[in-house]
Amino acid sequence: MAKLSTFSRDLAKVSEGEEIEVGPEGNTFFITTRGFTPAYRDTLYALRLEAARELNRSQRAGAGFYAPDALPPTMDDVCQGKAIARQCVLGVRGLEGADDQPVNVDDFRAMLESGNYPALTTLAIMAAGRVGSDRAEQAKAAAGN
Repeated sequence: MAKLSTFSRDLAKVSEGEEIEVGPEGNTFFITTRGFTPAYRDTLYALRLEAARELNRSQRAGAGFYAPDALPPTMDDVCQGKAIARQCVLGVRGLEGADDQPVNVDDFRAMLESGNYPALTTLAIMAAGRVGSDRAEQAKAAAGN
């Protein structure tokens, strides 16, 4: 039988943030991020709505209509990157740029917002989804299976 605690989150960590290790084994770094807060969800919706309106302004009469929940995938990826950068990401550690210098949080946020780094956006979203979960307890339970 499933336990309710498996599906709950530490709300303080969701609001205040937590450092989460991300990336493939041997090539990891840390993102300090909030979880999916109401501010994140509201920002994501507003960005999607704005993108849909912009796309619809450029449509010819009789053409398809875009809705916030039915954007082209690349446009939706940009909205997600902007929302996660603006509302969740608080820090980054252990990520080096092309110049072998550490990437600072402002540069990391700019990368997420640009839409040019979908893998980083995916990792930031995954990190936000893990905030506040009891990963040690989940790992112990998984090992028992």
